[in-house]
Amino acid sequence: MLSPQAVVFDMDGTLVDTERVSQASWRRAAADMGIVLPDSMLNDFVGCSIPNARTMVIELVGDVQLVDRLFSHQAELFLTMRDEDLEMRPGAFEAVRSLHDAGLPVALATSTEREYAMPLMERFGLAQFFSMTVCGDEVERSKPEPDIYLEAARRLGTRPEACAAVEDSVNGARAALAAGMVTFMVPEWAEPTPDVRSACAGILQSLHELPALLIG
Repeated sequence: MLSPQAVVFDMDGTLVDTERVSQASWRRAAADMGIVLPDSMLNDFVGCSIPNARTMVIELVGDVQLVDRLFSHQAELFLTMRDEDLEMRPGAFEAVRSLHDAGLPVALATSTEREYAMPLMERFGLAQFFSMTVCGDEVERSKPEPDIYLEAARRLGTRPEACAAVEDSVNGARAALAAGMVTFMVPEWAEPTPDVRSACAGILQSLHELPALLIG
């Protein structure tokens, strides 16, 4: 059992199954526009910022205007599908509540902009448990850079090394590891790479496993 001073959760793919919805919206948007996005690229989108994803697609397609239309169409589809189909990841509510009730500060560090992230956390009843949140529009560099986790530790008033981080993506895990946090990965879509697997404190099947590892 570990004894962190705080626990920092990613949101997309970790607490809510937005990656499943995102993948479905990308496939539908690409098909609607006659674009073939390889599975490897869709996997690389997991935990990736929009600007970085856009750069990847421009390199593949070579038509900036077409890529702009693709991203606009995908965003519309994603918002519709998110409102209709989005669910919490298994064990998410129970894990966050258990850690909070045990007296651990629980924080959110999400690449999603605040105007989109917080309504989701309210919708699923998770916002009440967070002592602090950091969103993607509040840091300069996106994951896999460590900025968002370093800022989370700063706002918590805790050393990064004293925090546990919970992620679903390789990019997210790399960000938390680079910040020096004890990192757990709960893969939803992309399996951990060998370097991430060896560096993480644990690769979990679901968030149901997390409280016992952190508080017994």
